[in-house]
Amino acid sequence: MNSSARGTSLVELLVVLALLSVMVLVGAQLVVHSMELLGATGRAVRNPLVVHVTSRLRHDVQEAAALQREESVWSEDPLILVNHDGSLTGIALEDGNLVRTRMAGPGAPSDRRVILRGVTSWWWRNPVEDVVDLNITYLVNPEPERQSSRDVGYALERRQENLRFAIRGGGGGTRW
Repeated sequence: MNSSARGTSLVELLVVLALLSVMVLVGAQLVVHSMELLGATGRAVRNPLVVHVTSRLRHDVQEAAALQREESVWSEDPLILVNHDGSLTGIALEDGNLVRTRMAGPGAPSDRRVILRGVTSWWWRNPVEDVVDLNITYLVNPEPERQSSRDVGYALERRQENLRFAIRGGGGGTRW
């Protein structure tokens, strides 16, 4: 008999099948990783305001000349910052909202704004000179894959921000 018949052997088929399996496995890992990144991006987009709030708080504390009242233990009272021009900036928790009030002086209008809603606790302290610690707990919607119900807002999660800022005295000064 003539064995010049062309075709694929069983070994060749197994090699091709193994290569295809490896390619599918790598592709599946890529899809899983991209879904994880998409979830992380979605969580960051859902509450971008917190980034702006922490930036605003950092700016207020670092630009302040001093604290109106120093507190070495955690306090829920409003944080009052004395600015270089004599104006005051107050940050306080009012009815679940973190409120920032800029008071220019006696008889001058004040600027009062809610900077974060859904705040469940607000604490601050001044553990050492020219340092302010802030602790803010607020509510956010959980990741979609962790919700126990399909209803929006069914269960809110508490998140906590612990911040430490130095009073630099208006930037560019002799401090820092």
